[in-house]
Amino acid sequence: ISNTVASDVSALCAVTTTIAAASGSVSAMFTDMFLERRKTGETMYDITMCMNGALSGLVGITAGCSIVEPWAAFVIGIVAGWTYIFWSSLLVKLKIDDAVDAIPVHFGNGMWGCIAVGLFAEPTRVANAYSDHGHYGWFYSWGAGNADAHLLAAQVCGVLWIIGWVSVIMIPYFILLNVLGLFRVDALEEEVGLDISHHKGAAYDMSGPSEAAAEKFEISRSQRKIEIPVDVAPATAPAEDAA
Repeated sequence: ISNTVASDVSALCAVTTTIAAASGSVSAMFTDMFLERRKTGETMYDITMCMNGALSGLVGITAGCSIVEPWAAFVIGIVAGWTYIFWSSLLVKLKIDDAVDAIPVHFGNGMWGCIAVGLFAEPTRVANAYSDHGHYGWFYSWGAGNADAHLLAAQVCGVLWIIGWVSVIMIPYFILLNVLGLFRVDALEEEVGLDISHHKGAAYDMSGPSEAAAEKFEISRSQRKIEIPVDVAPATAPAEDAA
């Protein structure tokens, strides 16, 4: 950090990154909770949604962390959480195997983060970080009355170019792996787990609770009550009562 402007940019990056991660986490977890409650009537908070929502916020703010205002970072994080839920649900419907939801986090929110730059890039922040080139976020241009969408269009073109480049390079590679039988492990190795086949030991205890404990929990949850033992006072002797 060699000068005041550079220190301001660095401080802004820290603030916007933190805000977007927090808002993405809250957005994904509570949106999933509301959707789940509408389906099942149960209120449950999914820790996976919370963690992947935070990652989604971090991915979404990466492209614009030095050129957006803190309030815009909050909005970007909120939308990042929704973007994650949308892509995660889409993969389930399309029956695409993504055990850790890497596609929703990195692909879906990578696109959103690039597009967000074209919407929220603030003129002064852009000048401080990159120099004043005259093209800013579409919302700021629209507010100034000129509706300059050059930056937004450039971001969209960049997203499309990356998708095209990766597709051209990787699809033939995956096809080749599939032909050679190296694209997936066999069914038995998949059931045993790659931790055992590749790393010589299990990494997680996947045994789960006993059937009796799980059944008791389901009954307790359906009745909306928890049985709490009550201490019963010892009976008083008749002689003591008479006294």
